Amino acid sequence: MNNPNLQRLVLIACGIVLWTITVQLNHYLAPWHINLFTGGLVIAFPALRLPQRDIWRIALPLGLWHDAAAATPFGAHMLLFLLAAAFIRFYRARIPRADTIVGILTAILANTAILIALAIALAIRSPHLIPAGIAWTLTLNTILSAALIALVTPWYFALQSRALVHIGINAHMQAEQTTQG
Repeated sequence: MNNPNLQRLVLIACGIVLWTITVQLNHYLAPWHINLFTGGLVIAFPALRLPQRDIWRIALPLGLWHDAAAATPFGAHMLLFLLAAAFIRFYRARIPRADTIVGILTAILANTAILIALAIALAIRSPHLIPAGIAWTLTLNTILSAALIALVTPWYFALQSRALVHIGINAHMQAEQTTQG
C-alpha cells in the first residue's frame, strides 16, 4: 500500500507529536527563560527522503501548526519551513541522506537558520521590544536546541520510519527511489 495522502498525514502527525513534546519541555524550562525549538528537525526527514511534491505538503501544514502558537507574524514558520525544505531538497543529492549523522547535522543547520531568521523577523517587526541581551539568549537557545536535536533525531527518524512501515511504506526504499527526483 503506497497511499501518499496517508503518508503525509502520518508524517504530519509525527511532527505534531514532536511539537507537543517540545512545548511541554519549554513549559518546564520557562522559569529559567529557556526556549527550545525543533522546527528544523520536523522538516529534515521529509526533505531528505521524500519526493518534492510531498515535502511541501508536509512542511506547509506543520509550519502553519507552529505559527498558530507562536508570537511571530502568521505564516513566518510556514515560509521558513518551506524555504529550509527547498534548500535541503536542492542539496540532498550530494549527501548520504539515509545516514543518521547527516540527518542530525541537516536538522541542526535547518533549525539554526530558522531560529536566526525568526529572530531577525521579530527584530525588524518590533525593534523596541527586543531586549539588549537578545544575542546571548538566542545563542543559548540555539545551542540547547541543537543539543536536543542531536539527542532526539535518531528517535524521531525511527518514529517516522516505523510509522510509515506500519502503514506499508518503506522510507528507506523511497529514499533510494527518489535519488534522481
